Amino acid sequence: MYQDITLTIENRIAHLQINRPKCLNAIRMQTYKDIIAGLKEADQSDDVSVIVVSGANNAFTAGNDLSDLVGDEIQALMECVQGIIETSNAITKPVIAAVEKVAVGIGTTMLLHCDMVIAAEGTRFRVPFANLGVCPEGASSYLLERNVGPKIAAELLMTGRFFSTEEAQQWGFINQTCDKGEAINSAMALAGELLKQPLPSLIATKRLMKKDYIDLIPEISQNELNEFVALLNSDSTQARIKAMLKGA
Repeated sequence: MYQDITLTIENRIAHLQINRPKCLNAIRMQTYKDIIAGLKEADQSDDVSVIVVSGANNAFTAGNDLSDLVGDEIQALMECVQGIIETSNAITKPVIAAVEKVAVGIGTTMLLHCDMVIAAEGTRFRVPFANLGVCPEGASSYLLERNVGPKIAAELLMTGRFFSTEEAQQWGFINQTCDKGEAINSAMALAGELLKQPLPSLIATKRLMKKDYIDLIPEISQNELNEFVALLNSDSTQARIKAMLKGA
């Protein structure tokens, strides 16, 4: 059913795994479509109480496939990005991310829409939008500040530097760290703890925690993408990304 993800449901836990290990689970348009469909299937299933998201081969994701940013389907790609943000924002059940090795670009901004995040030691996070010549996406211009504070959010978004698991935990960006290779096991253990609680209570808690901003996220994300496309279509940004692709 899915090309770029696997979705397994067992013991009331849905495990959605991004499955493009040859390219560090880089996300192309098909991947976006599969993640959107997988999240909706899990959230709507009567057999699921908790959703766990991870990447294959002990890596989360290297972010958007850069080749899509210089193709002829940029508008279709932006619709996919908006779709994954709107879908993630609307999920009613708890979502736990299990992160290993890398979480770049959309791989980091996706985490802002998860309820809990576990990351293995040595994981490197990055929001390199300025480096590409574009701007934040995924409502990160709003949510990253809520997570780590305005000064740190400005630094991360404007420099595009990598930040570590230790920094992420210090700032409250993630819940806990674990040994390398153990993120999925730790996430499943945390999911097991959530299964001890009544699902209606978990859903109500999540809804109440998001009530002040849940309706804002689609508009914020769309405004970001409008700016993103304008910058992306500039000659300088296209030249910058093509140079990065040649050097890859």
